[in-house]
Amino acid sequence: METLTSYFARIKKPLSAISIAAAVALVALLAVGAPARAQSGPTVTDGGVDNNFPDGMVFRVTAEGDSPIEKIRLKYKILPDGTSANGVPDFEPSTRVQTQFELGGGDIYLSPGLVVEYYWEVTDGSGATAKTETQSFFYDDSRFEWSTVESDGVTIYYYSGSEEDAQSMHDVAVEALAEMSALLDTEIPFEVQVWTYDSVEDMRPALVRRSESYESQIITAGVRVATNTVLVLGNVSFDTLRHELTHVVTAEAGESALGTLPAWLDEGTAVYGQNDPEGFRDAVERAFDRGNILSVREITAYPGDPDKVELFYGEGWSLVSYLVDTYGEEKFAELFAAVKSGKRIDSALEAVYGFDQDGLEDEWRDAHGLPARETPAPTPEETDQPAQATEDDNGGGSSALLIVGIAVGILALAALVAAGGIAAAKRL
Repeated sequence: METLTSYFARIKKPLSAISIAAAVALVALLAVGAPARAQSGPTVTDGGVDNNFPDGMVFRVTAEGDSPIEKIRLKYKILPDGTSANGVPDFEPSTRVQTQFELGGGDIYLSPGLVVEYYWEVTDGSGATAKTETQSFFYDDSRFEWSTVESDGVTIYYYSGSEEDAQSMHDVAVEALAEMSALLDTEIPFEVQVWTYDSVEDMRPALVRRSESYESQIITAGVRVATNTVLVLGNVSFDTLRHELTHVVTAEAGESALGTLPAWLDEGTAVYGQNDPEGFRDAVERAFDRGNILSVREITAYPGDPDKVELFYGEGWSLVSYLVDTYGEEKFAELFAAVKSGKRIDSALEAVYGFDQDGLEDEWRDAHGLPARETPAPTPEETDQPAQATEDDNGGGSSALLIVGIAVGILALAALVAAGGIAAAKRL
């Protein structure tokens, strides 16, 4: 029988072999190296936004990580209808980066009242990414302390005058938007802002930058500067406000990525939205008497001649009045819908009324006792061209009601101004 001592002696060698094998395995693992500490991805901190009105805004960011930061992007869009865009700041790759991105200034116009929705996204050298929470920034005219009157989808911003005056403007704005929305069978799906300035000097920095020659000849009483934003002088008539708010409605009813309103239809409807067409009606009536009416095709775009501005607006108003009075509001709304769907103005008129711009002009002239105009057929190049866009102050299709202030001395230099290519009176 085997003793306990002999048993342990017999298994001693195998146990030693097993221990040695385990030790060798452990040494091998140590030689390769222990698993590295899990590397964390980058972190990014939103540093806020500085308002530098009227020169735009500055977005700040800090990013850091174990691996150098290789990419930083500001992802943003301008509400209510802006498309998404990227801002790329300058920086040197490092494990810790502080940088900034400037939006606006120079040739980029940003209107007061716009809202920027944004977030930061960073990528480090390992390919790991991080981003901040989405934030929004309200870009206001920080030169003034603004008060508001707000309800029914309209906000009036004012820093001068009484609350009673602002409330009166608000009531007119709500009424104008409702009337024109009903005319064009459309709805405004966003809040509308009206920024009221006390003087031309106060409002000028809030407008698109113009040449000195333009500024010397034109006083802007009101302008739609963005899809949902209108600027007006507080001491002008309510019809200026009605005119510009009508542009908010015409853009929503007739403008899209596919279609653009001709100038006579856009501005003619804006004048139609006023309580009184004032001097525009007088201008077109004088032209009827003198027989110097502009052709409809001449006014698909804004005139470059300051002497034709009042007549341009008057003819637009008269043409719109003829269409509405003769064929009714329903067909007029259908015309806007046809343009928005992508039809050029001649095709849209044909689809809704059965005539193109030449046919409209013949009917309209006949209604005012004028003979039909001898209009040459459009060339293939003209046929292939889309209708002219309204003047675009910020990418959103803006328009202006302008008061032409041309001094006698400036008239003496008109030929020189024209040679310079100034389209000075695109808006009245």
